[in-house]
Amino acid sequence: MKTESTDTMKNRIIRESVRLFLKTSYKAASIRHITDALGITKGAFYWHFKSKEELLETIIDKYNKEFLEELYAYINDFRGDFVKKFKEYHKYINEYALNNTDICVLFVTLSAEMAGSNTAAENRIKSVLKKYIDFIESLLKLGKDEGLFKDGYNVSLNAHIVIAIHSGVLLQWYINRKEINGQTLARTYRDLILHGMVAKSE
Repeated sequence: MKTESTDTMKNRIIRESVRLFLKTSYKAASIRHITDALGITKGAFYWHFKSKEELLETIIDKYNKEFLEELYAYINDFRGDFVKKFKEYHKYINEYALNNTDICVLFVTLSAEMAGSNTAAENRIKSVLKKYIDFIESLLKLGKDEGLFKDGYNVSLNAHIVIAIHSGVLLQWYINRKEINGQTLARTYRDLILHGMVAKSE
């Protein structure tokens, strides 16, 4: 009988835990819930993770590395003016969310669940979000430097708003995905953001 590799089992634990945390919340899910869902022993779980907290940190780091850090590298290398770069950024994040829905939605719900908890997980989430905000600020600053935005446009504040809109729209799509066409929703809120901040849309 072929033995499952350590890396594969670790990834299975992560995938199943993401689904479980979405279903029950992180706080409500126990290690027993995770092991029962996978059909493994607690010993098998602890072989890969010292605790549920370490598992959560691994999930947050996975989201940061595989989504956000790849996003930063791709958009920073993408050639074009602000509108072209913003549309490419928007396309990238929505395609990623479509193909990795569970972990994207989980990061949003975890951010809400951990807010005000003063835990290591909250600090990790804040650190990830701070880098994301810095990235969006740099993108918006390009538009401001190009003279596209309305007078009084606040780059820092609007970076928070862009992320908030994306997070909220992601949740709405996740909850209503049987009734809402994802591509239409994505284009609609992209245009809403652009027309709301670009003085003269191209």
